[in-house]
Amino acid sequence: MQSLIPVFIDITEWNKIPYSSTGGTRAKNIYVFPKDEKEYFFKGSKKLPDGTFKYPTEFWSEIVASKVGQMLGFNLLNYEIGYDVNDEQQIGCLSKSMVEHTENKLSEGVDFLRGFDSSYNPKKDEKRYTLEFIKKALTYFELSDFLPHFIEMLIFDAIIGNSDRHQENWGFISKFRETIREIDKEITNTRGFFARIEPKLRKFLTKNALKQREIQELKNTAPNKILLKTQSQIVETVFSPIYDSGCCLGRELEDKRIKLMLKDSQMIEAFIKRGRSEIRWNAGSKPKHFDFLNDISQEYPEVFKKVLEKIKSNFDKEKLRQLIDNIDVNLPLELKRFSLTNNRKLLMHKLVTLRIEKLFEFT
Repeated sequence: MQSLIPVFIDITEWNKIPYSSTGGTRAKNIYVFPKDEKEYFFKGSKKLPDGTFKYPTEFWSEIVASKVGQMLGFNLLNYEIGYDVNDEQQIGCLSKSMVEHTENKLSEGVDFLRGFDSSYNPKKDEKRYTLEFIKKALTYFELSDFLPHFIEMLIFDAIIGNSDRHQENWGFISKFRETIREIDKEITNTRGFFARIEPKLRKFLTKNALKQREIQELKNTAPNKILLKTQSQIVETVFSPIYDSGCCLGRELEDKRIKLMLKDSQMIEAFIKRGRSEIRWNAGSKPKHFDFLNDISQEYPEVFKKVLEKIKSNFDKEKLRQLIDNIDVNLPLELKRFSLTNNRKLLMHKLVTLRIEKLFEFT
């Protein structure tokens, strides 16, 4: 349990990359740890036109979701507590870049959806953002074996009540570096001129694909269909850890509302029932989380059962309480003003517990 408690990291003296806003709904900047030159993402809350910050505790929701997910056995990107005295928000969540080497690349879900169907416009075609559409895109790019990982992510979203799993909040990591190294080993261990032709061709195609990715990054353009297809066919690819899950755990609720909810179980139940998934089952309105899971459990029973078994083996209500209660314990005394209130922690525990209990009703 102690290993899941977030650590406090002062990044004030780290190298902040200028003008490194990476998009999304919240303020986000890149910091480089001087000792090893590794990149980290520091995120706070979205700044509004009037200068205030929307959902000031949202970064805590990101951290709690990360730690709860890890406790339950999900593959979550790890978030810690970041602090920069010179940043206007000072406190936020800090995560190490998922891409460990510059040669490796993250391709977001939107790249594959638009690569599969160039007419798809995420802003205008919200109703087309369905599990079936995603499945077709993954199949086209020969990535359908990762569908169970995607479904697992959707189940996790239901546990935390995440309402914002949009096309840029999931993706695949192409391991160019590892692929090239493995091909080099293969070439070294292969005897005969003709036997080496095929691995040498694969290496050429892999390096060419990497070069094209680097060119597109310089131009700030998304990878095209042909490049994505090449990547998925010849480059070692993995489904990314689950990331950007901060729109959850009642992060939008004000303290007064939370106080009322803790006195009224029906209010909490109604809040849980209202939760909706960003991804749809069929073209139409966003489905409620547990209606969506019901459809998934019918269509993919084996995957669903396997994920539930993992959750059951890891879920412990008391350990969950201890984790959430101590989520901010490592804040220095002078920064305790950034702590979560006890009521918000209690609500987070109730929401996760009740949602997991609802999930277990499917068995």
